[in-house]
Amino acid sequence: MKGKNSLYNNLVPNSLEVLDSGERSQRNTYLNQRTDAMACRYYYHATICRLRYDDCLLHLAAEFFLEPDTIIGYLKKRQGYCNNLVTKQITALELRKKYPFFDWSGRIRTITKTDSPNLFNYQ
Repeated sequence: MKGKNSLYNNLVPNSLEVLDSGERSQRNTYLNQRTDAMACRYYYHATICRLRYDDCLLHLAAEFFLEPDTIIGYLKKRQGYCNNLVTKQITALELRKKYPFFDWSGRIRTITKTDSPNLFNYQ
């Protein structure tokens, strides 16, 4: 069809041009926001709900669809942020204001490794 390629190229940008225009920094912004939310959820589970470390990792793995080893790496990078939450003694109400889409009610559902066998295939 005549003109098809020029019409398509004008409507849909080249993927390489998108990457050059700062797309990576946008992605990093979302990763940083996710890691901050993960740190807040870890603080909530560990400090407010008083769950054990391994149970916190199971909950975070179910919430963020990541392996526990990956979660540990992200939390290590945000250790200062976690320490800040502990120092300020942030309440669940304050966390709810920042992330209203999470459940901050304190009702903890029991999660086991058999709930999602593909997600928890570590030993």
